[in-house]
Amino acid sequence: MSGFQKSVKLYPAVGVPGQEVNPGQAIYTAENYISDGTLAAGGFAFAKASDGDVKTASATGTGKPLGFVERNGVSVITNPLTEATNVYGAGISAPIALRGQFYALATGAATEGQSVLCDPATGAVTYGASGAENDTGWIVILPAGLAAAAEGDVVIYQRIGA
Repeated sequence: MSGFQKSVKLYPAVGVPGQEVNPGQAIYTAENYISDGTLAAGGFAFAKASDGDVKTASATGTGKPLGFVERNGVSVITNPLTEATNVYGAGISAPIALRGQFYALATGAATEGQSVLCDPATGAVTYGASGAENDTGWIVILPAGLAAAAEGDVVIYQRIGA
């Protein structure tokens, strides 16, 4: 049995997936989307069919993603014996950014300026040329003067323009 909190820090760690690089500069969706239970901080969100006034987002879908899922300090502990997770539970509101700079973990080799691609069927992120199929409109920025990133390295996803 593990997952029980052993320490408390006063400030969040830098470079955690979904964490905003420069807090307060992101632009979010006008609608409040709730997670279907698959939406993870540090990934992309896709709209699901709405149920009246309730708009739901998922880690997979069709078409272009709504935006990038930010990590925030709001959480619900549904089971104290459950391991920590990046996933927003079903019915929890998730902040979905349209623009900004956020930390993410590289899913493979990446270089500065590559476009972030996301397969809507699986939610899998890859990198490639701008305008490629599944282009999210976000690009890779490498922190701390890195020349290239490997899978698992901390990178920044950035979208400034429309």
